[in-house]
Amino acid sequence: MNILILSNGAPKYYNFFNELAKRLSEEGHKIVFAVDCKYSLVENCIAQTGFPYYVFSEAFRERNCDVRVLRKFSDFNLNFALLSDFERSQVYKLGGRKSNEYFDDLKCALLEFFSRIVEEENIDLVFYENISNTFAYFCWFVCAKYNVRYKGFTPSRLPGRFWFTENPFDEHKKVDATFDKINKGEVEAPDWLRKWAGDYILGIDEVVPDYMRFNNLNNISIAKKYLNSEKFRKLIFSIKSLAVDGQGSFQRVSPLAMSYKMFLRSCKRKVRANRLSRFYELPVPGENYFLYPLHYHPESSTSILSGSYLDEYEVIRNIAFNLPEGTRLYVKDHSSAYGLPSLSFYEKLCRLPNVRLLSHKENTKKLIRGSLAVTTLTSTVGYESLLMNKKVLLFGSVFYQGHKNVVKVYDLEGLNSKLNELCSENGSEDSDDIFEYNVKFICAYYINTLKGTLNLMQDIDGARRLLDEVYPEVKRELSFSPSNVAGLSG
Repeated sequence: MNILILSNGAPKYYNFFNELAKRLSEEGHKIVFAVDCKYSLVENCIAQTGFPYYVFSEAFRERNCDVRVLRKFSDFNLNFALLSDFERSQVYKLGGRKSNEYFDDLKCALLEFFSRIVEEENIDLVFYENISNTFAYFCWFVCAKYNVRYKGFTPSRLPGRFWFTENPFDEHKKVDATFDKINKGEVEAPDWLRKWAGDYILGIDEVVPDYMRFNNLNNISIAKKYLNSEKFRKLIFSIKSLAVDGQGSFQRVSPLAMSYKMFLRSCKRKVRANRLSRFYELPVPGENYFLYPLHYHPESSTSILSGSYLDEYEVIRNIAFNLPEGTRLYVKDHSSAYGLPSLSFYEKLCRLPNVRLLSHKENTKKLIRGSLAVTTLTSTVGYESLLMNKKVLLFGSVFYQGHKNVVKVYDLEGLNSKLNELCSENGSEDSDDIFEYNVKFICAYYINTLKGTLNLMQDIDGARRLLDEVYPEVKRELSFSPSNVAGLSG
C-alpha cells in the first residue's frame, strides 16, 4: 500500500509519525511524507527517515493561481478551510495582512501540491491527526476528489480509547449508525461492555479525558514552562532556523518569531491571571441558570467544528439576550485557557445582563448538575452533561450531536424558543430510561473507538511505546473492509 504521512509544526507529533512510517515500511508499505515547509523538514528530521518527501513551501514559491484548479474543486468549501490557520495567526498575532490574491494562490498551490503527490505516488491512504489546520484540510479535499482514504489519529473522550476520523463533520454518523443497529439488534453490545458503560456513566464525576491529562495547558508558571532543556533546544533550533529559507512557509512564518510570540503570550497570561478575580462571581444558591463553558482557542474543535461561532463573546451575547425570564447564564472560564483572552474580553462578558462569569476553579460537574441545561460549541462539558441527564444546546459539530437530548443550533433565529423549550423539558424524562439510553450510546461510541491512550506530544521513547500500543489497530485499519465492526477489544 502507498501511504502518505503529513508533517508540520505540531509540537513533537513527528516523533510518533516518523516511527509509524518506519514500522509501516518494515511491513512492506511504501511511505511518502508531505511537509508544510523547510522549517518542519529540519525540525521534524524528515530527511533522516530516508523516505521520499515533498515540501509545500517549495511548491508555493511561484504564486501563480490557475483558476481551473479552483474550479475543479469548487464543490468543496475551500474558503472555510482557510479559517483554522487564519484564526491561529490572529490569536498568535503572526503573519500580517495578506491580499485576496495571496489566498487564491495558497488554495491553488495546496490543491496542486497534494494532487501531484497522490497522482505521482499513487497514494492509497493518508495518515495524520484529525483535520485541524489548513494544510491537512486541503489534503482531505484532494483525498475526497481522488477517492483516497484519510485517517486522522484522534483521541476520544473515553479513557484509554482513540479513533480514526475521516470526515470532521461526520463523526456523529458512525456513532448514530451503530446506536441504531444496537437498538434493532443488528449489533450486539456484550454484557461486559454494557457493564463497563454503566460503571463509566455512574463514575463520570471522577473521569478526566486523556487529552486533558496530557496537554499541560493549565500550567502558567513561566519558570516551569521555559527554564528547561527542552525549551533551550527549541530556542537553539529557532535561532538556527534563521539560516533556513522559509519563503512560502504559510503556517509557521518563523520559529524564532513564533517562539517569541508564545513566550510573550505566556507572560501576558501570567499577568492577567492575577487580575481575573475581580471579574469572577460565585454561583448563587437557588438560582436558575444555563451553563456555558468557554473554549480553548485556537483548536480544531472551534475553528473547524464550530467555525461559524468562533467569536464566543457574540455567542454568549446572543444567549444572554434570549434567556427565558428568571434565568441566568453562568459562563465558566476554561481551566486550560484562563487568562489567555484579553482583560477587555472578560470586562465585556461582565457587562452583559443576565451573565455571571465563574472562575475556572469552580466544580464543573457540580455546575452541570445544578443547571437547567448546558449550552456549548463542541465541548466535553456538553458530552458529560448528556451522561448526567441534562439537555444540551449545541452550536457546533461533534460526535455526540445525534444524542436525543441535544438541541442543535443551525442559526440564531428562534434561540429564545429553544432555550424556553429546554426549560420546559428539564427533568421530564424517567432517569431509568435515560440511563439505559446512555448505556447504549456509550456502547455505540466505544465500538467505534480503538484501544490506545493517544498522546502524540511525547519524546521519542514515549512515541515508540505509544506506537507499540496502537499499531495493532493501525494494521486493522490497513485491512479495513466495510463489514468489519471495530472496537470490541477490551
